[in-house]
Amino acid sequence: MKRAEVRTRVGGLDASVVGALPARAVVVGLHGRLMSAADLAPFAHSLDLAATFVFPEAPIPDERGFCWWPSDAEERARRGGAIDLFALDPPGRAQARVRLAAVCAAVGSDIPLALVGFSQGGMLAMDYVLHGGRANALALLSSSRIALPDWQPRRARLREMPMLVAHGHDDAELPFSAGVALRDFAMAGGASVEWLAFEGGHVIPLVVWRALRRFLRANCFDA
Repeated sequence: MKRAEVRTRVGGLDASVVGALPARAVVVGLHGRLMSAADLAPFAHSLDLAATFVFPEAPIPDERGFCWWPSDAEERARRGGAIDLFALDPPGRAQARVRLAAVCAAVGSDIPLALVGFSQGGMLAMDYVLHGGRANALALLSSSRIALPDWQPRRARLREMPMLVAHGHDDAELPFSAGVALRDFAMAGGASVEWLAFEGGHVIPLVVWRALRRFLRANCFDA
């Protein structure tokens, strides 16, 4: 049976919520640059997990969607094509962490919490955890490192963190090498990393959906 999906406010942000709050386990899904919460919400119905899904909408509007920080910095960096964004320190990064912290606090502080981020959402999820944010599991889909000088001394905070890192060989926005470097960074920090390289571009294909379902079920989100 398809669970109810409501549009509401969570932690000060508009959000799509599938399931009930308060919950016994929560998955917070962070959409990518120039996307919306509605783009990821269908995954909550298909993953078939005994968890509530919260998809906050990024606060910065753009004519093509929403962003967690201004999109122009990433667009300038990618002007010559797909690149690893490890050197990018986007304006608004700290504010985005504060907003994510408010969402995570609103869903509960004593229940299992997984963060799933696609593209820019994955960058924010990792940034949040590296700065002390709470998560029991972390999935980074088609994402990249950012602000590496800031991230590097914090990577020990990933020790024993269950992580899924997935990236497409043909990603035209964030190259495959960016995903490999993100995986290696997490492993160097001591995270327990499941790596998935797939054929395709900047998307979430069926093979990633299946891996994400297995990953979440194995990390406190049993069906």
